Amino acid sequence: MTQHNETGAAAKRMLQVMVPSALLLWAFVAMGTSGKMASSLDGRYSSSGHVVLKDGTSVRISQSLVFNKGRFYSMTRNAPAIVEASGRLETDLLGRTSLVIEQGEVHGLDAEAQLDEELVFNLFYGSHTGTRITLEQIGSCLYGVETRQVYCSDDHPHRG
Repeated sequence: MTQHNETGAAAKRMLQVMVPSALLLWAFVAMGTSGKMASSLDGRYSSSGHVVLKDGTSVRISQSLVFNKGRFYSMTRNAPAIVEASGRLETDLLGRTSLVIEQGEVHGLDAEAQLDEELVFNLFYGSHTGTRITLEQIGSCLYGVETRQVYCSDDHPHRG
């Protein structure tokens, strides 16, 4: 019985050392990846064009996104509506970058607006506190997976 107690005590001490060490290592890795990605994206991104709705009509759209020291500020203009949002930029341990909405608001959207459900969903999704929008980098452009928005760096050679 003494051997069993000694083995249990050794395992308990080992866990007491390993768990805090693992958490500390995870924190260092998370801080390192977030800061590196955040600073590499700093700058202005935008896009503009037309979105074709289900009924075949098109709506003019313009989007602006600014990154500054791990924060983002965005504005999307869809014909009658404007969406403003801001929040933080996060990068997970696998290198995936997300916008995390902390504040957002939709302006100018009324009941008579002729927008289809998918476009209205994207407007509201991008303005709700706590929403995450995963970004995929494609050259100097960023693609918002959940909202299907594309933002290109303002110094992109094919802009204009």
